Amino acid sequence: MRASAFFGVLGAMLVGAFLLVWVVVCLAALVFALVERNGSAAGTYALLLAAGLAASLLAGWASRRVARARAARH
Repeated sequence: MRASAFFGVLGAMLVGAFLLVWVVVCLAALVFALVERNGSAAGTYALLLAAGLAASLLAGWASRRVARARAARH
């Protein structure tokens, strides 16, 4: 494995871990805000959760596209 491929995989794993933590923390904060009946905070956390989910879907799509392109080359 070349160094560029190694660092690419490492970077993708770090981004994936960051996005997973982002979504879990936002979900926990959203549930807490809803339990505390804090509507403005719940709205903010819902937007942050939606942004995290959208970024996760985009990252997943990009990684599948890169994997398919690499498989087609080899």
